[in-house]
Amino acid sequence: MSNPGELTEEADVVVVGSGGAGLLAACVAADTGASVTVVESTDRLGGTTAVSGGMIWAPGNPFMADLDQTDSRVDALRYLDQVTEGAVRRPTIELFLNTITVTVDYLLTRTPLRLAAIDRPDYHSEWPGARVAGRTLDVVPFPTADRPGLLDRIRAGAHFAPLMTYDERHRWRWPGTRDEDLLARRERDGAVAVGTGLVAALVAACDDRGVRFCTRTRATSLAVRDGRVRGVRVDRPTGPALLHARRGVVLACGGFEWNDQLKQAFLREPETVAVSPPGNRGDGLVMAMRLGAAVDSMAQGWWVPVVSDPDEGYDGAPLYRHLVGERCLPGSIIVDWRGRRFVNEAVNYNDLTRALHAFDPTTHRPAHAPAWLVFDEAFRRRYPVGATQPHRPAPAWFLRGESLADLAKVADIDPGGLEETVNAFNVHARRGVDPDFGRGSSAHDRYYGDDRQPGNPCLAPLENPPFYAVELRSGMLGTKGGLRTAPSGEVLRHDGTAITGLYACGNVAGGPMGPGYPGSGGTLAPALAGGYRCGRSLGEAAR
Repeated sequence: MSNPGELTEEADVVVVGSGGAGLLAACVAADTGASVTVVESTDRLGGTTAVSGGMIWAPGNPFMADLDQTDSRVDALRYLDQVTEGAVRRPTIELFLNTITVTVDYLLTRTPLRLAAIDRPDYHSEWPGARVAGRTLDVVPFPTADRPGLLDRIRAGAHFAPLMTYDERHRWRWPGTRDEDLLARRERDGAVAVGTGLVAALVAACDDRGVRFCTRTRATSLAVRDGRVRGVRVDRPTGPALLHARRGVVLACGGFEWNDQLKQAFLREPETVAVSPPGNRGDGLVMAMRLGAAVDSMAQGWWVPVVSDPDEGYDGAPLYRHLVGERCLPGSIIVDWRGRRFVNEAVNYNDLTRALHAFDPTTHRPAHAPAWLVFDEAFRRRYPVGATQPHRPAPAWFLRGESLADLAKVADIDPGGLEETVNAFNVHARRGVDPDFGRGSSAHDRYYGDDRQPGNPCLAPLENPPFYAVELRSGMLGTKGGLRTAPSGEVLRHDGTAITGLYACGNVAGGPMGPGYPGSGGTLAPALAGGYRCGRSLGEAAR
């Protein structure tokens, strides 16, 4: 099975990818006494999970009572039936709900990770079966001072400050509200939260179980013998190697959002840009498809609107920042090239980006692209936009006009449409209503609003020049479609038979959410649940 000049190494389980899904699969498999090797193509561990908010969407979790919330399986199913828009079979949804419960229990009882429910509403908080708080779990800061070198091994992201939990980022947005002593203590303790904290806790759990990590090691092909996947070939700085896996191989190496060829072949919007690390090149997908693996939902992504400062980069690639709070706060609107609003700006980011994908059959062009976040000087002085803080001068990538007409000219927006839209919006915003799109009418909308704003926390007029415009692009946290898997996590062929010895989880695998997005943590929850199933299946296979 090995090639000339190829070094061969042995393990019971080889996991390709070191995000949350792969780390949990490795941890669970190691609990059965398996020797586990995790390979990571980049120089740091954590993948997309490490640069994320780290939240987990878990209906019925044990912390909901802390927020005076109850939950039921009936409500969770009712809600997910709507979220998935009929594109996901009921058994797949039920499998997710069954697994996320035991996954959270495992994380709390078998790893050092600690979680807490937050008052984040479901993304469709007004739908039957939704909850206005509690289903989203936040990462409690994980101290690393007693584990020298741990943080040096983990990927750092540009989007979230790891010292603060996601909930604290929401509550401490305004100047003068942060507890600097608390943050200083966390820095001293090496305590990290959000995705960094989740990854740190799982890497620590893997270290405690003797899991071996190999960074800068890119998987290139799967080794097959007697109809079974027996290992994976890799390239690393010291040369090629065959990692023989006695029990099986787990693909957990992310989506294909950084592979232009795969994006062009599968995505409905191939020009969509990624906010994930550039290492997500679809390697696992390509390797499995060579063996006849079936795929699901390949046109789908975890969509998010993004903005870009051309001077910012990450791992040698352009950095795109997802736009979340800015579009919900009072004093901003989103318009298209006609100068018209076309969406409730405060709707969840997945569905807002789907609105950006709309096609106009009359003009035979995107209906709403290019689109712009438009705001005035009062907004700029009060709220951050991207990485630009209110006390900083407006950067050059903010388009600027002393009047709406001037701004329209600079941004190539229809001036009449923009002025008419802003004037009408201002009339209603002063009364705290949005008759066109209902902005600020749901608990989800109001979560990112400004409670200091009288009336509607999401609405204020745009009336203080100069005016600014920042272009919005279609972005994604990662691709959503991937390999079709059995409940065990085994990868399936088109005829429904399993490719023995091959498992997949995370964004390399097709997930249970279809085109929808249930709430914060709706990406990580299926990934972790899939990782738990893969690890457990590999443990059971040994028996």
